[in-house]
Amino acid sequence: MNDETFVNNPGDGYAIYQLKQDASTRDLRFASMAQVEKKGWMVDRGNYDLVYTGTLQPAAKDQAAILEELYARFNLNHPADFTGHSLSMSDIVALRKSGKVSCHYVDTYGFREVKDFLPDNLLHSSEISMEDDYDMIDGIVGNNGKNAALENQKPSETKPERRLSLREQLQQARENHFHRMKPEHGTKNPVMER
Repeated sequence: MNDETFVNNPGDGYAIYQLKQDASTRDLRFASMAQVEKKGWMVDRGNYDLVYTGTLQPAAKDQAAILEELYARFNLNHPADFTGHSLSMSDIVALRKSGKVSCHYVDTYGFREVKDFLPDNLLHSSEISMEDDYDMIDGIVGNNGKNAALENQKPSETKPERRLSLREQLQQARENHFHRMKPEHGTKNPVMER
């Protein structure tokens, strides 16, 4: 599973992220949030590996109870397919409940919520990075008002462009390739003359 699959999954679940095991994260490993803040470090998704995902049981537990239950489970009774280390300081537990994602840093005592570790809507994040007009953040990438004809159409009149299948794309590429290789009528091919 990857971030996008986790975030966009319709059911409730959790994900565990642990720092990558390389020299770039050595100083961050097992650091408290106070240390991270004191040193001016950032809790950056790029430093972490997604090591485990699971489903939350439908129960009326609050967020704090879920986090404590996961902490106990991943310290005392690891799932058989869990390959990470016991849940420790500097790890991140992401929760997806009722379509909302929150991320929590395992701290000295308990958890600290971390904003912007994972976007709760990856389309929204993509749109923010791609749109040149922030007034157009609306779930549709590329509708920047520069194509007035398209912008003035009612949603029912706009149809998504049909995407070519892989087979059609290959056929089109093959035709374009062979078309470029054919000599124009009346010209001689120097390779053929030799």
